[in-house]
Amino acid sequence: MTIDLTRRTFVKGSAVAGGGLALGGPIQAMAAGRAEGRLARAPGYGELVPTPEENTGEVFLELPEGFKYRVISIQGDRMTDGSLTPGIFDGMDAFRGRNGTTILIRNHENRSRNLEIPVVVPNSKRYDPDMNVRGGNTKLVVGRDNEVSEHFAVLGGTHTNCAGGRTPWGTWITCEEIFNYGAVENNVTPGTGVAHGFAFEVPADAQGPVDPQPILSAGRFSHEAVAWVQGALYETEDRGDASLYRFVPDRRPREHGDLASNGGVLEALVVSGQPNLDANVANPGESYDVEWVVIEEPNPLTDTVREEAQSKGAAIFDRTEGAWEADGRLYFDCTTGGEAQLGQLWKYTPRGSGGELELIYESTSVDDLEGPDNVVVVPHTGDVFLQEDAAADQFIRGVNDRGEIYDFAHTVLNETEFCGGCFSPDGRTFFVNQQGDRVDVGDDPALETAALTYAIWGPFGRG
Repeated sequence: MTIDLTRRTFVKGSAVAGGGLALGGPIQAMAAGRAEGRLARAPGYGELVPTPEENTGEVFLELPEGFKYRVISIQGDRMTDGSLTPGIFDGMDAFRGRNGTTILIRNHENRSRNLEIPVVVPNSKRYDPDMNVRGGNTKLVVGRDNEVSEHFAVLGGTHTNCAGGRTPWGTWITCEEIFNYGAVENNVTPGTGVAHGFAFEVPADAQGPVDPQPILSAGRFSHEAVAWVQGALYETEDRGDASLYRFVPDRRPREHGDLASNGGVLEALVVSGQPNLDANVANPGESYDVEWVVIEEPNPLTDTVREEAQSKGAAIFDRTEGAWEADGRLYFDCTTGGEAQLGQLWKYTPRGSGGELELIYESTSVDDLEGPDNVVVVPHTGDVFLQEDAAADQFIRGVNDRGEIYDFAHTVLNETEFCGGCFSPDGRTFFVNQQGDRVDVGDDPALETAALTYAIWGPFGRG
């Protein structure tokens, strides 16, 4: 696709002051360079080379020299609770466990389609009794040797668990990327009448399946990811006409269950003075003052949250997906955002009742970035890792504090999307998934199509 950048006006924005991720002036320079046809790329951690997996010697990934990895979980493996590991891995985060272990809470984006391995929990713990609703979460306990010692289901009976986000009180919020009643989309059953389209909370210290509690006040819509930033839960939705939301609880949550039981207000982002701003026309480095409007009906019977938001002037984004908090700011991407529809990276800084929204990166070439989905901030450097859901090869790309992009990982054996990237509490290990396909796993799943979880370690502080 040929893109004419000359019609776009580059608007200078102020550089970000202070510590954390200072992605201001350098990114403006990047935008100017692109307008003149120059690519803003960085060496990152170095050239990618075929890298054998630690246990098998099989080459799954290309990584920079000095990095190693291990496949720690494969769909179809027998878990310690006796069930098969469900497939369709997606969002995930890491928590501190006992005796130096790391706890991973992982989503399974089952959509009531053929060949899905269900998340199995007791019927009394299912959110939806319809057995064709197969989504949910599993928990993995990973030792210092990056081997899994425990693996079991912690949430079941939910639908299309896509991404999510962690909370400061040690829980994972998993999001349903759907709006329906039961497994009706494939006409598998007439459905149970159980509403889907919610976020659910899972405590990292769960020792088995938890009681599912939808966070009703946080809204019912096609959720993607969430991030807790300065007392509010920010929420994305994977649609071409998406809005950006935040849920402000009535009382500050302290433990698992507070978000579902305390209530609060759902709001949508509006660019001040520019109702229904089309985020695709923004320029890298350009910033906007924003305000928030209240959604009067956060839990509708029909899919109207977005309609209400945009009737009140909410900005319109092209597939908001990943979300991550760092240094009191929200980072989120748009998978098909921008003029070339190859992806954008945004930053939101809360200020008082409003805040500032800034476009900090936009791709104009598939060689730079295509289809960013999940995002994570690298703790050592402040770089942002963007995990691709691309049409062809899949990469993990990094954006540094100078607004330059580089390649960190590339798929070799398995071409399904990267997702669920997160770092261990000590920042030394990067965990990430490949989603896998819906395939008959049998006794020996094909690694070319199976869902996989990796542990990657190496000189992260070098980049």
